[in-house]
Amino acid sequence: MHPETKQVSKHMKEFGFHVIGRAVYDATFSEMMSPFSHVLSVVHAAHGAEIILKARIAEEHPLLIFKSYPKSSTTTGMLSIKELFKHGRTLMYSELPEVLWASTGYRIKQLDKYQEFGQLRNMIVHFAAPAFDTSTETLKFAFEVLDPIVRDVWGESFVEYSSYWDEVIISDGYLREQLETQSIQVHPETQKLMESP
Repeated sequence: MHPETKQVSKHMKEFGFHVIGRAVYDATFSEMMSPFSHVLSVVHAAHGAEIILKARIAEEHPLLIFKSYPKSSTTTGMLSIKELFKHGRTLMYSELPEVLWASTGYRIKQLDKYQEFGQLRNMIVHFAAPAFDTSTETLKFAFEVLDPIVRDVWGESFVEYSSYWDEVIISDGYLREQLETQSIQVHPETQKLMESP
């Protein structure tokens, strides 16, 4: 494989954290000036989760996130990222937990909630916005399902990435207030990050 493929997981992790940060931002504030932001938060959160799980799998080997690969007949040199993008097909959201487990031994503790959130995302993208509060669903998924995975895998949190979209979302307590109002469980270490000045 081409040496450039070794950086894939690092870039995916960083991008995934930014996407989740955007989802948390969209789910935290009112839709008054941002129509569909709560519904989009579901789409962003599912997409961010997919990228983050693929990042962890790609740390083992970048080809593990693909279900089909370029053929040697389609390229004259080493397998490159360009060839993977052009001729490869990556795994779908619903397939990732099993590949994560097979490649790393990590089992998603809230697997049912992970899969249900993916179904909610598909419903929104392919049909229409649901009649219930999607912002709550996004924050529950982000903090009760995805943040524990990120903590277990890397010992980090993506919560600070929400500040890229609004610099006071954490410091002024807006996110913490939403999580408390909706009785969303937060990892103790992530809670500390939100309480730091």
